[in-house]
Amino acid sequence: MALVSAAICPHPVMLIPDLAGRSDRWDRLRSACLEAVGLLQIPVVGGGLEPSPDAPQLVAIVGGDDATRSFDPAGAYPSLFSNGIRWRSGWGQDAEDPQPLPLTLSLGYWLLVSSRPDGKGIIVADGAFESIDFDASLEDCAALGRDLAGRAERVAMIVIGEGSTCMTASDRVDQAEEAAGYDKAVMRALEQCDADALGRLGENGLAMTGRAPWRVLAGAAAGNEFEGRLHAGGRENDGGYFVASWTRRPSGANV
Repeated sequence: MALVSAAICPHPVMLIPDLAGRSDRWDRLRSACLEAVGLLQIPVVGGGLEPSPDAPQLVAIVGGDDATRSFDPAGAYPSLFSNGIRWRSGWGQDAEDPQPLPLTLSLGYWLLVSSRPDGKGIIVADGAFESIDFDASLEDCAALGRDLAGRAERVAMIVIGEGSTCMTASDRVDQAEEAAGYDKAVMRALEQCDADALGRLGENGLAMTGRAPWRVLAGAAAGNEFEGRLHAGGRENDGGYFVASWTRRPSGANV
C-alpha cells in the first residue's frame, strides 16, 4: 500500500470561474492546477471513459485549517460561505449530516471534480477529506501522511497549501527576505520530489498555510522515489503560487 501520485495546488478562490470571471492570470493558474490533478489518473467511468488498471483506488484531499479533522465523504461538500462568499456545490449538501468543507478542502474538491475530461463520467475512486491543523507538529503531519498512504494499494493525494501568497501584504514587506527564501526552498523540494527536504521545512515564524499539508505529503511519500513536475511557480507571471505533480517511479527504475 503506497502513495502513487500527488498534485500540489494553492487555494485562491479565483480558481473557480464563477468567481473569477474572465482573467488571463487566473485562467493560467487554473489550467496548471487541472493539469496537475489530471496526471493523477483518477478513475472515471461513463461517457465512453474507462479507468486504467493502475488508477488510484483512493483519492485523499489534504489541506490546512484551524483544526485537524476527517470529513465524511458521504456528506462533505465545498462551500465558501464561512469565507463570506455565497458559493457552494456538491451533492453532499443533501446528505443527512451535511459537512461543509473548509477553504482548502473546498478548492481541492472543486479541482477533483473539474479535472474530469470534458466534465464527463463519474469518479469511482474512494475519497478522503482531511484537514490538518496549520500548527500541527511534524510528527502529527507525518503520521497522517503514513495513515493515508496505507489506506489502499494505490493512493493519490491532492495537497492544498500556499507559501508567502497567504501572508498579509505588510508581513510580506516586513519579512520579504525570509518569505522569498522559504518559497524557493518549497519550490525546489516540490520540483525535485524531495520529501525529506519538504518535511524539514520547519518553524520559521512565517504564516504559511502549506507547511502542514506539505509535511503530510512528505510523510505519505517517505521511502519511495517520485518524478516531479512544476506546473506553476517558476515564472514571474505565476503570481507566487506553486503547482506541482508527483508520480511514483516503478520499483527498480533508474533515477
